[in-house]
Amino acid sequence: MNLEVVPILAALKRNKTGAILMVLQIALMVSFISNLVSIVAERAALTVRPTGMDERDLFAIGFRLTNGQESIPMLQTDLAKVRATPGVVDAFATNSYPLRGGGWQDGVSHNPGPTSKQDQSAQTGVYGMDQHGIGTLGLKLIAGRNFAPEDVVQGQYGAAPLPSFAIISRSLEKQLFGHGGALGQSIYLTTDSKKQITVIGVVDKLQSAAAAGTIDEHESENAMILPIAAPGDGGLFIVRAQSGSISTTMREVQNALVQANPNRIFGRLRPFSEARSAAYEKDRAIAIAFSILLLVVIAITALAIVGLTSFWVVRRRTQIGIRRALGATRMAITRYFLLENALLCGGGVLLGAIASVGLNLWLWTHFGINRIEAAELLICAVVVVSLGQFAAMLPALQAARISPTEALRSS
Repeated sequence: MNLEVVPILAALKRNKTGAILMVLQIALMVSFISNLVSIVAERAALTVRPTGMDERDLFAIGFRLTNGQESIPMLQTDLAKVRATPGVVDAFATNSYPLRGGGWQDGVSHNPGPTSKQDQSAQTGVYGMDQHGIGTLGLKLIAGRNFAPEDVVQGQYGAAPLPSFAIISRSLEKQLFGHGGALGQSIYLTTDSKKQITVIGVVDKLQSAAAAGTIDEHESENAMILPIAAPGDGGLFIVRAQSGSISTTMREVQNALVQANPNRIFGRLRPFSEARSAAYEKDRAIAIAFSILLLVVIAITALAIVGLTSFWVVRRRTQIGIRRALGATRMAITRYFLLENALLCGGGVLLGAIASVGLNLWLWTHFGINRIEAAELLICAVVVVSLGQFAAMLPALQAARISPTEALRSS
């Protein structure tokens, strides 16, 4: 093998321009592919992040009243009718839900008083729910207890006075108190900065309403539930339907609410699976666009390798003929060109790995793109070298079929 490398290197020295161009092209390909793959993988991972809920058979139904207000007695009546609807497992009223996009965001502090973001201990999404919320959403309560009916107070979302108890996500617990120890602790929200709120429960996971719009772990995973029942000119109910009955149940729930009060304008009815799909539509579009760009870059590079190798075969017909006349087999000629291509691809991969890390560092600094793992870069390098060998195979086989007589006659 070493004896074959020496003449290859000598030949490349006589064709420096072509060799340098190919190495640079491979380097750019490695740099682009590795970072594009990282971005696509990151966006794809975002779309499947768990919300903490059992999303099957869940749907939200929102409405506005065209006349009057939804008082607490009316709210309780509406919920009773919804829960009594055939096909409904449970339901509750809330201000928002994971991946909705908009909701109540607030600052959390260990001490009363701070209102500036710099003085707060954490930022969190806040949901108002009653004692039915945990069960309806299918949240996993890993510590403490659920709300009791007497914990639920009449109030307004995002306004003082706030309730005295809260259930928080494990992510928020970790940021505020380390690995555990949140139960019984007092916290304060900026909305009502002197109101002491006692943590009575911790759920394993509950994403914020803004989770789909961020890759920040705390911004997406920090969540708090307060036992609030809020009157207003509309409402938002989260409903769990019996398995396999969600389409029918959505219509039945809407009909039940119309019968209770026909002066309602409803938003679009859809299961939570459609809400998740809509929330990550932008991320899917980015992943698809970058995937297409990735395929284009790969195709262009493969064609360039085929073209350059074919050009070298044409220029070396005499050399190939002499080697064949001296006894070189077709396998030896094929191996020669494949080894030459492998050396160029290897050089390009090494240069590209350095460029890839530099580009990724710049993207991470300016746009928060995830850092490339060494394993991902290695896989990318193997793929590029394999692609280069595959692209060079046809020209190499064409070179091996050149007969000594034909090559020497045409020289």
